[in-house]
Amino acid sequence: MRSVGNSAVPELSATFWMNWLLTAMAGEIAGDMLDQIYLQRSGRVIVALMLCFLAISILQGTTRRRPRTIFWSAAFVLSLLGAVLAKTTDISMGGGDIGAILLIAILLIFSFVICYRLTGNLPGPTDGSSARGFFWVTAMLAQTVAGACADWILDTGVPSEHMAIGLLALGIAAAIGLYSWTRIPQSVLFWLAFLLCGTGAALAGHVVVKSIECGAQNAAANCRLSVIVPQTASWSKADLPPCRASGLAKAGGWRVPLPGSAPIYS
Repeated sequence: MRSVGNSAVPELSATFWMNWLLTAMAGEIAGDMLDQIYLQRSGRVIVALMLCFLAISILQGTTRRRPRTIFWSAAFVLSLLGAVLAKTTDISMGGGDIGAILLIAILLIFSFVICYRLTGNLPGPTDGSSARGFFWVTAMLAQTVAGACADWILDTGVPSEHMAIGLLALGIAAAIGLYSWTRIPQSVLFWLAFLLCGTGAALAGHVVVKSIECGAQNAAANCRLSVIVPQTASWSKADLPPCRASGLAKAGGWRVPLPGSAPIYS
């Protein structure tokens, strides 16, 4: 198979999958942030992202300038849209991650079937494929399934986040190996690697967001302690009511309030 847009993007190569992994991870991180900010307006966010993606698609079809930049811009918006759709489907259905995965997986299968019946091929990102028009729709559904699978792994904790990322990395490497050394249809291996890569990117994005949140919470907790501890250390018996004044003990020159009001005898 040939590359996308005048040899703009090499397909099923280490460079392609590394770029797609980073792009999908960035889209997942941005999707988490949008969900936290516009949780009650997810419908408007989805419409805005779809319009943005449509504009990029039209630009890709009408110009030959900077095809690689346009392709990866579309991939980022697609990953962002998939992340938002996965969470919105989960919340709106109320059936949990499994329900969202099954619903979107059914739509993904329909996309494959319709594309194959109309063109005789599975959708792919190549210029020579008659099914290229189905690629972005199928890719959006596949990335949404991948995001829902990542949410399910995080919610259940089986396997752990880091183990799941390692297993997915092995799966991607196996798919690339099968692509290079076997005669399995390339389109089948492409979408297998796409789902694995999308799930791994979604998990990695969740890990990054969680690390940022934990760092922010720890920093806030340290700031609160830095304000409370000096005030606590400066208390004296004169600053407290008589019932609490007996609960002070000296430790290394500091006056530290002890729980309860029972006096401490040295």
